[in-house]
Amino acid sequence: MILAMATTEDELQQRVACECLIAASSKKDKAKALSENGVDILKRLYHSKNDAIRVRALVGLCKLGSYGGGDAAIRPFGDGAALKLAEACRRFLIKPGKDKDIRRWAADGLAYLTLDAECKEKLIEDQASIQALMQLTRGGDQSCLYGVVTTFVNLCNAYEKQEMVPEMIELAKFAKQHIPEEHELDDVDFINKRITILANEGITTALCALSKTESHNSQELMARVLNAVCGLQELRGKVVQDGGVKALLRMALEGTEKGKRHASQALARIGITINPEVAFSGQRSLDVIRPLLNLLHQDCTALENFEALMALTNLANMNESVRQRIVKEQGVSRIEFYLMEDHVHLTRAAAQCICNLVMSSDVVKMFEGENDRVKFLALLCEDEDEETAMACAGALAMLTSVSDKCCEKIFNVASWLDILHTLIANPSPAVQHRGIVVILNMINSGEETAKKLFQTDIMELLSGLGQLPDESRAKAREVAIQCLAAAERHRIIERSDDAEIPDVFAESAKITEILDE
Repeated sequence: MILAMATTEDELQQRVACECLIAASSKKDKAKALSENGVDILKRLYHSKNDAIRVRALVGLCKLGSYGGGDAAIRPFGDGAALKLAEACRRFLIKPGKDKDIRRWAADGLAYLTLDAECKEKLIEDQASIQALMQLTRGGDQSCLYGVVTTFVNLCNAYEKQEMVPEMIELAKFAKQHIPEEHELDDVDFINKRITILANEGITTALCALSKTESHNSQELMARVLNAVCGLQELRGKVVQDGGVKALLRMALEGTEKGKRHASQALARIGITINPEVAFSGQRSLDVIRPLLNLLHQDCTALENFEALMALTNLANMNESVRQRIVKEQGVSRIEFYLMEDHVHLTRAAAQCICNLVMSSDVVKMFEGENDRVKFLALLCEDEDEETAMACAGALAMLTSVSDKCCEKIFNVASWLDILHTLIANPSPAVQHRGIVVILNMINSGEETAKKLFQTDIMELLSGLGQLPDESRAKAREVAIQCLAAAERHRIIERSDDAEIPDVFAESAKITEILDE
């Protein structure tokens, strides 16, 4: 029947025949069958004098020629055929005076062809075609949405990829099944080059014009592209500059689950490298918190968790309003969960975020409650990772500076003395400085707390530290002297200039040796 319609002189029937073949080739198995029988029909229709029929026939050929997807081993029409079809689409796309509907169909053709890596490289080098695709988006015309956005997704390789498990590959080889091959032009360097070109040509502006669509699937495609652009650190500022944050916020809060995740990850990446006061000015600094917290979920990847924590750390450093919003969205408990992760980067990022959050009085009250929050922070001060220990010691220093209750809760840790020993004799000057500040705060919190401290050997260690000549530990030395002065005020100690100074930081020295002295 389709063959009969295609061979008539009635242009309407020819157009319907083209669109039937395009629709019928949506499935890979059907496309394979049609490529054997339908190609001749489409070729005949492509030679029509009517451009509307020609471009539809061209799209049909493009769709049949790309049923192999990104598999470089499957070439339905042979080598070079895809590039010829792409050139035909290009002529329809950039030719002056062409009807917009015809250019839209040409964009649809490119959406199929750009699954081929050679077509991607050919298209990205053609500035006129890229600008023609961008031009189609101006005014937010939704009819061209699919073709344009899918083409951009393909150029950025932002589509869903099936993970190739080595064991499954070996099994497929044993069973003599076909294994998809990746083209060398889909290497990460080529992908990054294409993304950079698109960003410089104004892809963010183009997608923002289309982002008001009610199609959640289309929003997901746009989120994928913007996330791919934000994957390159040097392009994130351009996304902010071109108004991408507003569009990403909308896509992060409504749409498909995958679309929301991609949009949220793009926002997190922006929040890591761009000053949040610039990237998320005004109300946006509050609106972005929920999408970021949504990435702190076990269904998300470790990378998404990490990037969300880093962005939240920067946001928490902005102002009290942001910190209160994080508390209101139940963010503190979500962040604290990652303190217990067996992953150094996640633990570190969570500790740094908590360190910024404790500047809020609401968070301080949470630590003062009947829980083990202070205890857990104190234990993490002994972490092998220096930055994690530094963040936890910093958080403790801030908590103990404003809360006597937090000072007292440190004694609830069974190994509190060992922890203070570790902080005083820490090889990192930054961790050591924060640890001595914690001790100073504990001394100043009350006489009972101070007495409990100085019933131990803390005094001798601080005395030795206060006389060290090492300039890298000048800050810690200064605070140690303040601790001793505070002890004098409490009449717990008396000054003695003849006291022997233990060599706390000698390479062979250990805490046990100092105690034995």
